[in-house]
Amino acid sequence: MAEISSAPMLSLLDLATNRALPLGQPEVVVEIPDTYLTDERLERPGVEGIAIQRLFTLAQQISSIRFSWGQAAARRVLASPAVHPLASVSLCLNNATHVCEGGETIGKDAFERARQSLVSHRLGADMFSECQMLVSLDYHRPSLPFDLYEPSSRRLRREEEFESLVDDLLFAQRGAGFRAEMLPKFRLPIAIILRELIENTDDHARTDFNGGTLKPNAVRCLLVKRIEQEQLFPAKKENKYPPVPCLEFTIIDSGIGYYNSYRRQLLRGQARGVPVKVGETQADTIRQYELGSDVPLDIEHAILLKCLERHSDNVIPDPRPGHRGMGLYEVLRALKMMRGLFEVRTGRIHGYRSFLEGEARLQLESDESKTRPGMPKASLLDMSSRFWKKPTPHELVRGSVVRVVVPLV
Repeated sequence: MAEISSAPMLSLLDLATNRALPLGQPEVVVEIPDTYLTDERLERPGVEGIAIQRLFTLAQQISSIRFSWGQAAARRVLASPAVHPLASVSLCLNNATHVCEGGETIGKDAFERARQSLVSHRLGADMFSECQMLVSLDYHRPSLPFDLYEPSSRRLRREEEFESLVDDLLFAQRGAGFRAEMLPKFRLPIAIILRELIENTDDHARTDFNGGTLKPNAVRCLLVKRIEQEQLFPAKKENKYPPVPCLEFTIIDSGIGYYNSYRRQLLRGQARGVPVKVGETQADTIRQYELGSDVPLDIEHAILLKCLERHSDNVIPDPRPGHRGMGLYEVLRALKMMRGLFEVRTGRIHGYRSFLEGEARLQLESDESKTRPGMPKASLLDMSSRFWKKPTPHELVRGSVVRVVVPLV
């Protein structure tokens, strides 16, 4: 016990707060108390995905994590790991050990069985639980979820298979108020968004700067939740709009993030066409520095927009014709049609766009636009200021979290 107490300690629930992470330590002890099962912080929309991202950030920057489980938390989570995302992700970390303190002993084999149950989970279309998770492991006993990948080729399933998956998930929400006549309108855009976001992690979140599989931890997650989404910025403050019942898709990865992924491509000479001119300040900064205090926030923000856009402006020089991205504009256009919400957390940036009913109509093209009348501009608003495109710096985190919310009514 003396060895455990000498290491920094925090609660798993601290990951859902602003408490600073004890980075750079040889070992950290993370307690998973029984109160984890009832803590309301994890029920707030978007919180659990960012908490998982903070856990990845911690795990990538320390030698080992020791998880100390409460008895009730261990029994509940190990019995149904796919419906307890934050605690269950700990089972997938290669530099983690698990103990259950006090009372009845829970052995290592129980944690391993729960891990196997988690990685083999299939999405339940009936959504018996308000939440479920699929996990992709890319290093040390790799595993890809059957719902997303074809087992024989280990490639993402075809678009029509994603449409069938979305059909099942949406049709099952009739009890939550979803109208069946909306299914043809929503199925294709949601399937395209979901597949492109997962493919983005497939292309950019599995390898390090040298192209090797990330280690010690290479984990990607898809969270599917039924939630009540509060409006971020109601158009009329005097009106009290009730929370909107929604289906939430969150894609999380432990990769190197948007900025460093772009930098990797630049340094590895993957750019085609006319090379970026030496002496351009922004390009020189990207070549010289990994993401950190040496990189101005505006450059990181411009790179994020460039990675999200399929066709971007010239804020950052990019010689690649039609460089690959997930198409921010197409995602925003689809979500505007569905009156949904888009959120991304990566590096030091936390941006969003909301088209929920009653929200302020910000960053839209004018109705007189000759090309995109009334359509959203390809930009992000800052989660802290809500009114502005200019980002404010947040805690530097690992990988990325992309959250898409679709109203059910």
